[in-house]
Amino acid sequence: MNQTIRLADQGEAPRITALIERAYRGEESKTGWTSEADLLTGPRTSVDEIAAIMRDPFARFLVADADDGGLAGCALIRNENGSGYFGMFAVRPDIQGAGIGDQLIKAAEQHLRDLWQLTTVYMTVINIRHDLIPYYERRGYRRTGERKPFPFDIAPGATRTDFHLAVLRKTLG
Repeated sequence: MNQTIRLADQGEAPRITALIERAYRGEESKTGWTSEADLLTGPRTSVDEIAAIMRDPFARFLVADADDGGLAGCALIRNENGSGYFGMFAVRPDIQGAGIGDQLIKAAEQHLRDLWQLTTVYMTVINIRHDLIPYYERRGYRRTGERKPFPFDIAPGATRTDFHLAVLRKTLG
């Protein structure tokens, strides 16, 4: 499936929020393989948070439109003091595995190079996501050994607290 990837506009914050929630939390998310619903309950983000990120001149959301008029996928890219950040990556659970995620990652990396001439990108992944980390490694991301604490204070409803965020980094070609 070849998907058109575009930069989101400010008015799409509610649609992006809904997609992220759909992909990571709740029962529907469990039909995909990116769900965090067994680790965390409650919202993953909010319209206010997404809208605030979208106002940042060094952040952009990329989106892929679905045939039904909704969003098929999204990803946040950010220029953090000369290093790219990739996050809030979500693909609708019912179409995961169709290649949209790969296309979004490639588009995000290209936008980081084109918009800000960045040569590296990093992401954080929950370290016990043993299915997800290898997915990124197959796309050239490498574990750095760096750990960041998981923000349990702003993500209440954790069913476990024995995890942290692993940092993965990639050099952009």
